[in-house]
Amino acid sequence: MMITIPALPTFVRELGDFWIIGASLSLGIALASASLGRFATNIPAGIMSERIGRKPIMIVGALIVAVFGSLSGVAPNAPTFWLFRLLMGVGSAMVITVANVVATDLSSVNNRGRVLGMMHGMQLVVGISTPALGGFLAEYVDIRAPFYISGGGTAVFALWAFLRLPETRPHIQGLSHAVGSIARRPKGTVSLLKDPSFFWICMLGFSTFYLRNGATTGLIPLYMDDILGMGPGDLGILFTVASVIHGVIIYPAGWASDIWGRKPLIVPTGIFVGIGVAAVPFMTEITPFVITFIILHAAIGWGGQAPTAYLGDIAPDGMRGASFGMYRTFGDLAGIIGPLIALGLADYVSYTAAFGSGALIWTVTIFMFWKVAKESAGKKRTHPQTMHQDAAPPARH
Repeated sequence: MMITIPALPTFVRELGDFWIIGASLSLGIALASASLGRFATNIPAGIMSERIGRKPIMIVGALIVAVFGSLSGVAPNAPTFWLFRLLMGVGSAMVITVANVVATDLSSVNNRGRVLGMMHGMQLVVGISTPALGGFLAEYVDIRAPFYISGGGTAVFALWAFLRLPETRPHIQGLSHAVGSIARRPKGTVSLLKDPSFFWICMLGFSTFYLRNGATTGLIPLYMDDILGMGPGDLGILFTVASVIHGVIIYPAGWASDIWGRKPLIVPTGIFVGIGVAAVPFMTEITPFVITFIILHAAIGWGGQAPTAYLGDIAPDGMRGASFGMYRTFGDLAGIIGPLIALGLADYVSYTAAFGSGALIWTVTIFMFWKVAKESAGKKRTHPQTMHQDAAPPARH
């Protein structure tokens, strides 16, 4: 899906204004629409994965993304494009939420950082080439071509999942009737927030998605296009560099989080990310901007998998789907409001205010997570859910 990022600013501009909405706000609505679809689907998808299994949820979700990802390329106007993005969000929630649950099923607290690092690393192997390909297609073939390739690629994944993906939902011996009942009720999922560590990892998810949707996939491409005069091809190259950085760093970072714990990665890299985001609007020349961009993405890559590993550590047995659904719901709430606030500030105030608001929210959340959340991995783990989870997970069918 990364293939469409370099094309989005130009594509939305070519769709034209809708009423009095300009191109920047239209792009913000498009990004927010996908997040709205995910917001409405994360928790139901997680709960259904506990009821009927992981595999069918992921296959159906991939098919939805494939259909509406391709149709986005033929959208005749902005409202239709927003609708297709909304429906893509529904499908992507089904895939992404449950994919993290599957990785948690297949790991223990002692190797979860590496397992999730491997999963995200494999995703980034594809992400290494697709932004550059998307920028090339948008600039030299057709602005709509990246959307067709995105939908087709997701359809191939759905077929592979149907033929090869195993079912990993465990049969948990001795799971209490009370926990099993809670795991099947959306309202019961809210009880997870009573754990301060769970609440603040969800807030960290909120801040992460605020930055991702408001800055890295929203503001930064717009800033590169508007202030630095960089075209879709340049955008694609830089995002490819970012993917390479993530792909190289993420597995060693997972190993480090398994050995040292999750917080030693989340907190220091979080500080670097906050500084990097705040610094972007002051980089008005291409060279210092590129250096800042690379440092920012190196920090994001080093700490990127630790929050989901932390969540997998503390998710109660029988409620993994609900836990990841709640985490991603917090994130997608930020994905709804983040682009609207950030791109609105860029349009009507300044880029400094837009980037600065995201950096402030992020830094405050990092500080609160550091002060409140209990360590879930490494020798210094203190969270009660992980104190005795040294054994490997049971075999799956």
